[in-house]
Amino acid sequence: MTNPKNLAVPAHTDLLPLVAESLSASTGPAITAYELGKLVYLKGKSLEIEASKREYERVMDALLAVRLLVKISGARSAYLLFGHSAASPAEIACCLDPFAYVSHLSAMEHHGLTDRFPKILYLTRPPAIEWRKQAKARMARDLAEDLVAYKQSGLPRLTLPALSNLLGTTIHVHERSQFGAFRNVAGSPLRVATIGRVFLDMLREPKSCGGMQHVIDVYRREAKRNLKLIVDEVSRHGQSIDKVRAGYVLTEVCHLQFDAASEWQTYAQRGGSRKLDPDGEYVSNYSETWKLSINVPSLSSPEQEFDDA
Repeated sequence: MTNPKNLAVPAHTDLLPLVAESLSASTGPAITAYELGKLVYLKGKSLEIEASKREYERVMDALLAVRLLVKISGARSAYLLFGHSAASPAEIACCLDPFAYVSHLSAMEHHGLTDRFPKILYLTRPPAIEWRKQAKARMARDLAEDLVAYKQSGLPRLTLPALSNLLGTTIHVHERSQFGAFRNVAGSPLRVATIGRVFLDMLREPKSCGGMQHVIDVYRREAKRNLKLIVDEVSRHGQSIDKVRAGYVLTEVCHLQFDAASEWQTYAQRGGSRKLDPDGEYVSNYSETWKLSINVPSLSSPEQEFDDA
């Protein structure tokens, strides 16, 4: 918390306008304490001012006083920029976590794959250890030869944000270490899972994609037009169980043909307890081709059933 005695001391008269001008030119709706600290430090350096934690707090107090910045409810050390009160929680979240992207049902909505309007914002980001490694690399790239001096100044560092609720919207965060799963949206701070990754995530975590039946419905309706993207993503980034599930749904539910299907079929394993819906109970309705329990009621057919005995 800022020391009240600092309020009586104005921020450096040359530094504050430079920071305010940079914020006004920002295209994103929100900013983190680290981004503000970096801005104060680098603008101060250009004026040959030694930026300190105290100087940072003075600038912050001034920006908050004139409402160029507004604290964001549900986010620590994060601020909404003036003129961006209509920004979506997804846009804000992508500003606050530089390594997160919109995924699952939220990404399905973005790509027009679902007619549902999720009340939860689904995000994916790297696990904490990997996130912190990326943060260190980002700070090193941002600050270059000033990195050590910046750290010694006591200014905010890039830290993992605790995102659970933004502006009244509940946030569900998945952690996954794979890269290249998203695209930047032009003219926006949004990062959104690629269409191929969305279809892969539907089979991995159907609960976060509207449920398994909704996943089946979306595949039936949308898989044909997106087949190449789905096959490329599953082939490159899918585990063996992902290839088996995708192979079953694409060939036996959607009745689509593609070259990789025969290769994916080699991952089918007799025995074990592999299920189409990872969250459902194992049932005797079975695909002999894919060695998979078809535990989705709408896909049940008498000829597929077998006797466990």
